[in-house]
Amino acid sequence: MRTIIEKGTFFFQGKFQQLGRLVMDNGKISEVNFASGKAKKPKAATKEKSDTSEKIINCDGKFVLPGFIDAHTHLSLEEEGIGYCDADLNESFGLATPQIRAFDALKMRDKGFKDALSGGITTCMVTPGSANPIGGQACIIKMRGNVAEDSVIKESCGMKLAFGENPKKNYGEQKQFPCTRMGTAAVIREWLMKAQDYSKKKKMKDFKDRDIKLESLLPLLEGKIQARAHAHTADDIITAYRIAQEFNLDLVIDHCTEGHLIAKELGRWKAKTVVGPTLSNRSKAELRNKTFDTVKILLDEGCLVAITTDHPVIPIEALSLSASLCVRHGLEEERAIKAITEYPAAILGLDKRLGKLEVGYDADLVIWTGHPLDARSVAEAVFIEGNRVL
Repeated sequence: MRTIIEKGTFFFQGKFQQLGRLVMDNGKISEVNFASGKAKKPKAATKEKSDTSEKIINCDGKFVLPGFIDAHTHLSLEEEGIGYCDADLNESFGLATPQIRAFDALKMRDKGFKDALSGGITTCMVTPGSANPIGGQACIIKMRGNVAEDSVIKESCGMKLAFGENPKKNYGEQKQFPCTRMGTAAVIREWLMKAQDYSKKKKMKDFKDRDIKLESLLPLLEGKIQARAHAHTADDIITAYRIAQEFNLDLVIDHCTEGHLIAKELGRWKAKTVVGPTLSNRSKAELRNKTFDTVKILLDEGCLVAITTDHPVIPIEALSLSASLCVRHGLEEERAIKAITEYPAAILGLDKRLGKLEVGYDADLVIWTGHPLDARSVAEAVFIEGNRVL
């Protein structure tokens, strides 16, 4: 099906512009023309309008945007409305569990998928929780499909590393090591060192015994997947960065609640950060300094910043609301939109495919009844790779 969107206001090259027409064909955006006539329509366009496999949608008075991206969620790992029997967020007694994969616990009938679409979200990262210093592998999915294989973009995109209160509390309550931040950092270093030694052994001719934990850490050491560091406080963020430097890891700071307190340092390091869920209350000590100013401050210092709901901590459909509250605190509308489209795509390594309405990109887009940062606006239609899913 070839779908043509005519007229409307769309988000292109970082700002809102008047659309002439946008064409979705074979899952990709194949054409973008402006109302001003800056880009020419293909000669065959008029003839094709009579083709039965073509659909034209008039978006006059509406807004057309790339599908939003939440770069840090736990979508479907704890299926909503089910409770403990379906809680797969944390393998809480394993200390280091790099071998577990969020992909293996996806539940495609979780109501969160439909909620995501209603909020204009077409892609998200799903990661295990933060009970363990090394928590397991994250995946990237689109909001579609009847089985996990239909939705997945990357089965393993990052390794969860957790700093601060959560692993400290989890193992402290079990009266086990580690019960301090020192211990948490030591566990992470220990397993990364083991993986380094394992990598050397694999190259030897007499290598026989495979180890699933160490095998799972090799892509992290090789830079094939990211280190996704759960870190709220400034000091925990610095510890995560220190370890990433020691082992040459591709680091993303998740939550980064106190990032604004060390913004200049993070800016010098060109840090990749996924900030949130700022819409939550200050429920623990690590959140006492949370503010909607963090996103703007970090962007101003040159960091790459995305906004997250940390679903189900905050319902995933509130991603645009979180962005709008950043605007209330001084962030420009255009950068707020980028923080839920272009920037998370770049953080996830998908910036050549997602996050923009440009020729050659996946035809993941949303038609809004009004401005997408207005809480009254509705996602009237959602397309993933050219197929309407809402």
